[in-house]
Amino acid sequence: MQQRNYMLEALALSRTRQSWNDRLAHWERPASDSEEEMIERAATMVRQIMSHNSWFAAEAVEIAPQGSYYNNTNVRQESDIDLRAVHPMIHVVYGDQVVKEYADSTLRYAFGGRTFDEVAGQMRIEMARELIATFGALNVGADGNKAIRVKGVPGSRAPVDVVPCFNLHVVHWDTVAHQYFVIKGIAIFSCDGRLTINFPDQHHGNGMQKRARTQLRFKRNVRMLKRLRDELVTGNVIKGEEVPSFLLECLVYAVEDDYFLVEADDRYGRLTRVVRRIHEQLDDPAWLRTAIEINGVKLLFGSHQAWTADSAKTFTAAAWSRLLA
Repeated sequence: MQQRNYMLEALALSRTRQSWNDRLAHWERPASDSEEEMIERAATMVRQIMSHNSWFAAEAVEIAPQGSYYNNTNVRQESDIDLRAVHPMIHVVYGDQVVKEYADSTLRYAFGGRTFDEVAGQMRIEMARELIATFGALNVGADGNKAIRVKGVPGSRAPVDVVPCFNLHVVHWDTVAHQYFVIKGIAIFSCDGRLTINFPDQHHGNGMQKRARTQLRFKRNVRMLKRLRDELVTGNVIKGEEVPSFLLECLVYAVEDDYFLVEADDRYGRLTRVVRRIHEQLDDPAWLRTAIEINGVKLLFGSHQAWTADSAKTFTAAAWSRLLA
């Protein structure tokens, strides 16, 4: 019977771990300086173009960033940017204990005139006309359900998605203070009639705080996990649309800060620790019922989402297997 050579096995394991650390050191990096320049150039061009639109000016529409570039979780070779064109009309969502008439009177909400669908349609018309006039019809996709897309030019400008949206106020009643409080976000009225609500400012703020609390490791691990997801998609192990980048960021955000702060961990050890913790949480029915997005407002799982807990579990199991291969 042949004896095991434990020394050789240890050396092989060490080499495997080192190769992972080398790969993860590359994966954790954000966009390169040249990619950053292309992203900023594209965003600036769109802002400047729409700043000359008289309808946008009259309606006081503001353009602001959102998405992975804004939140510093974009990876290399993911050089695009998302912008939101925010109309000042307010879409109000009332909490369970809120009496609409009283809330409207107290918070001075006034409604009437144009519908959100009508204004959203006009915003799309104005954006499409201005962007096509500058970039050409072949470089502007105005038929998207939510966003208008400006194609990128390699080496010059990055692709840009611009989403027309409105201010969102979610009104709740504070039973202790006996007063209303408002959570602000954005409301997107898609071409197919669906309403999507997001909270990009809370997302950005919470991500920045988590980054600081974890010695910058939170966002690095998000980037590493996104690259691992992309590798699994390329290998036909999982479907990318079932595990979007936003879901991954929320799952990593939900991992307690201490998991990022084990000083004995190298990159490989830290990522495997984080993936294991994500999988443990996904196996907890109570956690699944109460898990919140990174914005701290919306439930992470439910019929309102485009993903499921099962697809997240499939990903973490595949990620774990790949990391230990």
